[in-house]
Amino acid sequence: MAEMGLGYGSEFQLMRFLGHHRNYLNKLICDATHIDGSIHWLDFPINDNGCSGDTEWKGIECFKDLSNYREIEKKWNEFWPQSGNAMNWDGIFKIDDTWFFVEAKAHKEESYQKCSAKSEASRKTIGNSLQETQHWLKATPSIKWIDSSCYQLANRLAFLYFCEQQGIKAKLLYIGFIKGYRRKKDEVQTAEEWMDIWKEEMEILGLNIEDMSDYISFIHPDCENPAVI
Repeated sequence: MAEMGLGYGSEFQLMRFLGHHRNYLNKLICDATHIDGSIHWLDFPINDNGCSGDTEWKGIECFKDLSNYREIEKKWNEFWPQSGNAMNWDGIFKIDDTWFFVEAKAHKEESYQKCSAKSEASRKTIGNSLQETQHWLKATPSIKWIDSSCYQLANRLAFLYFCEQQGIKAKLLYIGFIKGYRRKKDEVQTAEEWMDIWKEEMEILGLNIEDMSDYISFIHPDCENPAVI
């Protein structure tokens, strides 16, 4: 987990909107997901090693209170390497019985990341799980997801596949903050620009963004002019 930027960046902006503009944020979420229900945000885990005193949820940690967690954990250990770092979630919330896992971005370069796993065993496990996910989503033939420049999106989609296999209702919410990074050359100026980035990522993975609405939603809060609700 990177340390929070003061006054800029995706982590700061998400904390700002959760603290100061939560009604606006929640309205954007309900409009994008087409789910009319109460949004319950999970509090973040405490971690004294970070300057904020907190940390992000990782992997399947949020499921620890489920009665079948031990079974889920066993399956997870087979599905994803336990060395290195599992998926870090910028936020998690629930609407009824559906879990939403949040990825927040404030500049375009955050969207393109490559797999950093070095171990041959870890890469084999990741590769196999990503390949299963490709089949599940009926992705058109493309490069192996583990070698993709959109590896982060690929492993987030693999997490959804894992949840589906365990009978857990789960979706992704991608937040692209408009004008949320202070430096004009880095930040994204419009929702349309963010959507072009998301579409390109999907195309790299052999997916059509129009076919992904059951799995992922997108919102674009305006950091300069958040609506007051």
